Amino acid sequence: MYRPMLAAPGIKDDLHRSGFVFEPKLDGTRAICYKDARPRFINRRDHDISARYPELTSMDSIKARKCVLDGEIVVFGEDGNPSFRLLQKREHAASSMYHLRSRQHPATYVVFDILELEGKDLTGLELRERRPMLEKVVEDGERIRKIVQTEQGQRLWDLVVAKGTEGVMAKSWSSLYEQGARSKYWLKIKTTTTVDCVIIGYTHESRVISALALGLYDDGRLVFIGRVGTGFTEEFLTDLKRDLDRIMVETPPVPVRVDTTPVVWVKPEIVCEVEYLEVTLNRHLRAPVFRRLRDEKRPEECTIDQLA
Repeated sequence: MYRPMLAAPGIKDDLHRSGFVFEPKLDGTRAICYKDARPRFINRRDHDISARYPELTSMDSIKARKCVLDGEIVVFGEDGNPSFRLLQKREHAASSMYHLRSRQHPATYVVFDILELEGKDLTGLELRERRPMLEKVVEDGERIRKIVQTEQGQRLWDLVVAKGTEGVMAKSWSSLYEQGARSKYWLKIKTTTTVDCVIIGYTHESRVISALALGLYDDGRLVFIGRVGTGFTEEFLTDLKRDLDRIMVETPPVPVRVDTTPVVWVKPEIVCEVEYLEVTLNRHLRAPVFRRLRDEKRPEECTIDQLA
């Protein structure tokens, strides 16, 4: 099974790098597609999520008997932008709702790489060689499309800022596909500052969940980085509390109590994305806002070096 190649953080100066190609950064669920008799979609936690997206099971636009693709499952909103709110409706639907949700909020698989073709491993080829193969194998269709690319990084950045989307991916044309690695040859340049955190508990002073306690791994050890209490809907909090209460623990997953507010502690199993303004001197998030859950991400990937 292939492991997704990951991107290192980039800065705006990277938009002007020569020998790089630039793609819009999509707000979706990363998935490797194994196309044989029918496509299977495996997320970053090695879970088969194919059943969740029945509209993606027929991929006539893939012109190969057998191949492995890398891409992002995206739900587009009415404005044409990827919508993580609609994506969450898909990710957290009960299995009995999969087909209904697929009609209400259909997903699209946006492909940006090809890892194998007719049994041949392509990960040792440069991106400049893999991309033409991808162009031949994948035709844009109703539920699948290839990521757009340009060598004009600044121009793409201006477009994504105007649209209010996530940012830009910068990829070296000479990059091999480094499985499971966070490579300096792939860079993510974000329009906002976000961090993927582990949920380690919650408080409930004034509502079903008042705030989520957050942690990051620092040299293999969980440390507390603050709490987030905005960015939720009440419906979402009710569903989340049900999930958190299944993994409650008595012993805090961080070394000490984080403050005097009573915390319901949970096992560090659920990952969420949080936007923040800056990091304080004691490494807490300032002005954090909850964005979404990241079911496809492993808790151990949430490390302290993400913080700007």
